[in-house]
Amino acid sequence: MNFTESFEQFSGRLGPTDIALYAGIGLVLWVLFKDKLSPVQQFVLSLINRLKQNKTVVPINVPSIDPVVLPKSANAEDVFFKLVVSWKQTRDLAEQSGCTKAIEVADQMFPYLSPTVCVENNNESK
Repeated sequence: MNFTESFEQFSGRLGPTDIALYAGIGLVLWVLFKDKLSPVQQFVLSLINRLKQNKTVVPINVPSIDPVVLPKSANAEDVFFKLVVSWKQTRDLAEQSGCTKAIEVADQMFPYLSPTVCVENNNESK
């Protein structure tokens, strides 16, 4: 114990003994006054319930995406064109959102959009 320190320095420290002392005092006060704390508890609970009821939900507008349905008799060139258009739309949306990683991934996908690459891969897998 340092007898030369001021009261502000002494009271600025908080040790385990202090925490145990405050917890003990709190426990004694709880036991003595728990019956009289019911109105306080009801007030706090009613305040919390009012705050929960007043909470407003903000709707999020999600743009609708029209799916591209291809007929089974679609021309291979039409399918390729729609594939490239879809890639371009995806890349543009990634640019608008500012996601550079998504732009990089879309750019990496572009070489594989050629119809000859898909035909070569199908022949290799057979």
